[in-house]
Amino acid sequence: MNFNLSLLLLLYALLAILAPYDSQAKSLGKVDDLPVLVVGRQFSLNFGATHEDGYGTDVNAEAIASLWKSQSGNTKLDGSASYTQHFGGLSGDGRDYRLKLKVVFTR
Repeated sequence: MNFNLSLLLLLYALLAILAPYDSQAKSLGKVDDLPVLVVGRQFSLNFGATHEDGYGTDVNAEAIASLWKSQSGNTKLDGSASYTQHFGGLSGDGRDYRLKLKVVFTR
């Protein structure tokens, strides 16, 4: 098995850099007496593999992060990067790379 981990690490680093360090939202009211809450960078990593005799093995990895959120909270931008590789079977080896951006509008 020849798994190209360098591309996956590059995609992970890209999402980790783009994900915000803290919340950009500001309070709508006066809260001078309350402590400031800083939210750290949040992202998730998913790894998986499946094997079926005669068809080969699929290995996949995905990183998902919230990249930006408006001050009102009505709009946000999420991003994900995924890498999938197929080993063996009748179709042979193959690779698939994907980058996705999702914009969410709410009222």
